[in-house]
Amino acid sequence: MDTQKKVEKYNRIVVLMLLLIVAIPAIVLSTGDFSPHKLIIQDDVVKVGVESFKVEDIKTVKLLENIDIDYRIKGTRTLTYLRGLYSVKGESQDATVYIYRDKSPYIRIELEEGLLIYNDKNNTDTKKTYEKLVNLKSTNM
Repeated sequence: MDTQKKVEKYNRIVVLMLLLIVAIPAIVLSTGDFSPHKLIIQDDVVKVGVESFKVEDIKTVKLLENIDIDYRIKGTRTLTYLRGLYSVKGESQDATVYIYRDKSPYIRIELEEGLLIYNDKNNTDTKKTYEKLVNLKSTNM
């Protein structure tokens, strides 16, 4: 009888360990957002994530080497990126942010009604996106 109890206890421990091995990665993968964000320009509309605005709504476009994000108001903050509404030090209003952490430069887009801070995963793509936005803005003036 002692042997039977030991086998049952051992089986419970093995099942529990297997559940943990499967459950922990499943939880991490289901709660993580691994999709990249990308700024897309179609005709006279700019889209990034769930945000969209008309090119004519752009007041200014600046390329910044540094950005000082203060705190998250709502959105996502991971080790890789920030997305959502954030307070930005030095700005008079909160900003919609779609940035990869520590991947400068950053594009600051001031809109008629809001502020957007954006960058791509690599600095070359960010600079290309910035040039596209500047060219769009200048052709729509």
